[in-house]
Amino acid sequence: MSVCLESSRSRDGLKLPLLNRSRSEPGPPTLKLISSTPPKRCKLETASVSLPASPCAESASIQRSLILKKVKYLEPDGLKQKLENCRPKNYVLLDCRSFTAYNLSHIIGAINVNCSDRYNRKRLQRGKATLADLTSSKESKEILKKMSHKEVIVYDESTSDKERITVTHPLFLVLSSIVEENKQPVLLLGEC
Repeated sequence: MSVCLESSRSRDGLKLPLLNRSRSEPGPPTLKLISSTPPKRCKLETASVSLPASPCAESASIQRSLILKKVKYLEPDGLKQKLENCRPKNYVLLDCRSFTAYNLSHIIGAINVNCSDRYNRKRLQRGKATLADLTSSKESKEILKKMSHKEVIVYDESTSDKERITVTHPLFLVLSSIVEENKQPVLLLGEC
């Protein structure tokens, strides 16, 4: 094997810094450039303010309390009196149960608003559908579109406590829609 070496150049000034130290040793210091801009700061210099855990959750609870303040509550005996005594009828009854449960049994004169499935709930929540869109019969759609009645009585299968109505509950979405239409929502408490 022959190795070609140039002897005309001197190797005295040749330095190989990477080969002279181990990988764990720090490298040679680098030149720091003087900058006219101030160094970046990672911490904000504002007074510490306690923020809510989730702004969305707080907004939802505020919305819930505002809607539920506008809702009147009715016991089954009160509804019985209304059904027997009110002529002409100055209210609308909305049944918020599934279509199957409504067809098995319902209060006479009640309109089924099918918001128990996820698809219809999302449509109602996003404003893509109205209560009239969620009814099954033509007459019901017309009654809800006219909405000449001031009071709207709403019920489902087993709401006995108003505190159990969350923002995602189908009843809450119906109550919100009624409030948006400037009608008086009335929630029937008790079991059907």
